[in-house]
Amino acid sequence: MHATKNVRKARGAALRILVKDILGRILVGLGIHKRLLRGRAIVVAFHSITKERSDGALRCSVEDFEAYCRFFARHMSTVPLTQVVQQLDSASDLNGELSITFDDGYADNAELALDVLNRWRLHATFFVTTGFVGSETQAPWDASANLRSRWMTWDQVRQLIAAGHDVGAHTVTHINLATATPEEAEEELRRSRDDLIERAGQKPAHFAVPFGRAYPSLDSTKELVRRLGFRSLSLCRGGVVPEKSSALQIERWPINPPCYLSPYGWLLDVLREPVAPAS
Repeated sequence: MHATKNVRKARGAALRILVKDILGRILVGLGIHKRLLRGRAIVVAFHSITKERSDGALRCSVEDFEAYCRFFARHMSTVPLTQVVQQLDSASDLNGELSITFDDGYADNAELALDVLNRWRLHATFFVTTGFVGSETQAPWDASANLRSRWMTWDQVRQLIAAGHDVGAHTVTHINLATATPEEAEEELRRSRDDLIERAGQKPAHFAVPFGRAYPSLDSTKELVRRLGFRSLSLCRGGVVPEKSSALQIERWPINPPCYLSPYGWLLDVLREPVAPAS
């Protein structure tokens, strides 16, 4: 009885995934998605790009990453994050612009993702945890998955910039800002900014909150971000970016390929996302 129930549940989930994919293909084929995306932008987040199959939102196979980039290039208005921030700052209309970001600073971003981005002529912003760069630091989320963390070198960070991409700050140690003191938070943001200026030769315009969640002292972090010269603050908990919202609270959508047959199904979920009031 229990096994039969599990089989039915699995079949139901597979059917929902298939229906999402079909509906997404219909909407894109008719161009309806462009009308439905008016008044919002989408900022997507990737982490590690691997040669192995995708196993969640933190590890996307290079094959799936290629499929999403192909989809973005063909069907979306893909722009740098800086352009979305400029549109928010000037209260300009949003028309479904999409920006690509990466978190943490994995070596495979330079080794695998860069070639795919360049092939499809797409721009990305890489939020780098500067204390991880060139180190053997083992991230706890990788350790729990029995994986070895591999981080970019500073040469690889500079390689991304030379290819026309942006780097943003993601603190020095990937600190949990929800539990950090004000002094710790300022030290982490200031040092990560200065590391990127000194070691990568680019002043970061954008900052992404480690772990991507909101927390009670987020408003204090926004003020700190502004004071240190950053132009935006990004979270990573799903959702879209509505018109006239603040560039100091950009919601990002972590890409999780195992949940979909293709990017068409993913886009259907984006289109169904309610647009929250501007904050």
